[in-house]
Amino acid sequence: MATLRVLLPAPPAADRADAWALVDERGKVLRQGREVPSRWPAAERREAVLSASAVRLLALDLPPLPPGRVEQAVAFALEERLATPLDASVVVAGPQSASGRIVALVASRALARAVAAHAPRFDRVFAEPQLAQLPPEGTWRWCVSADHGFVLASTGEAFAVGAPERGELPADLRQALEQAARGGRAPERVMACVEAGDAQRDAWTRASGVPFAAATPWRWEAGDGVPPGDLLPAFAREPVPAAAPERRRTYAFALIALAIAGVLHVAATAGTWAWRKLELSRTQDAIAQVAREAGAADAADLARRHAAARHRAGATVPQDAWPRLAQAAPALAALPPGTLRTARFSGGAWTLELGAIDDATLAAFDARLRAAGLSSVSARSPSGVRVRIEGEA
Repeated sequence: MATLRVLLPAPPAADRADAWALVDERGKVLRQGREVPSRWPAAERREAVLSASAVRLLALDLPPLPPGRVEQAVAFALEERLATPLDASVVVAGPQSASGRIVALVASRALARAVAAHAPRFDRVFAEPQLAQLPPEGTWRWCVSADHGFVLASTGEAFAVGAPERGELPADLRQALEQAARGGRAPERVMACVEAGDAQRDAWTRASGVPFAAATPWRWEAGDGVPPGDLLPAFAREPVPAAAPERRRTYAFALIALAIAGVLHVAATAGTWAWRKLELSRTQDAIAQVAREAGAADAADLARRHAAARHRAGATVPQDAWPRLAQAAPALAALPPGTLRTARFSGGAWTLELGAIDDATLAAFDARLRAAGLSSVSARSPSGVRVRIEGEA
């Protein structure tokens, strides 16, 4: 059975030529080329491979979480690591490892919707870095294919970088190595999955200060035989955008005919509707009068009125900043001295910046908050741990 794999750097476009490969059941490439979608070859199975430039893979170190809290914790941990608003992205979280690490894939909603709605449909969707084998601990793997490349770290993180130009190390890869060195996270070596000689790798080593080692050149169409998780189910859950103007014009006459039929039907039953509307209006007026007399209000409105009345009297409510902080005080007091760095209150919740603490201390802190009747979400950051203390547990 032949499989068509298409490398997509962006949502599919009818006038853009993309790289494709036809592979057999063993992953052997039978044919390949670069053409617009209408000229892609037919195959029993179709797979979309999202270029590393279109996605991000981020490794998040989180405390052990029940399945129901993973999505919320991942979103919280990603808030300050993404340059674009989280609302504009689709986040697919992988399984949590025994150490607590979760690798989350981030793609734009526009890309997810377009790939899921493409016709003929794709049977599976992967990200290009998911097809690569993880490098050894403390090592980066630099994969280059044609005019693009990406780095895959041993943590599972992946990000796009350039390909060598005239044999020079790409500027974005050099900058990534420098930034990792400043943060104390520089790799021990970089596996260069690119056609290059010993002299070229030695030059890269001198330019970056990190050893570059030879590795099998990367081929996106074949990958490393790693079975990745299928992204299509998560992408298919994205709501489909409104129909394009061309499609709306296609159905214009049918909609006009339907509207005319609706008008005729309404006209035929207008008398009955008018009478029922009058009766309904009278009933609603009576209900509204009773509600006004009884001072009816929903629970949220009553809570707001209660809070406002207490504030006017100089009193507080449990949702205020200081009562909630006092509720969390016993848990905070149990932390090692100097752990709490900053605390800010917004939207009815406290966000705490803690220093570096181990998993056992963080788990004990979370347990004390739950015992105090509070719920919390925590995520590790480069400088320590961020904890958001929210409403009642």
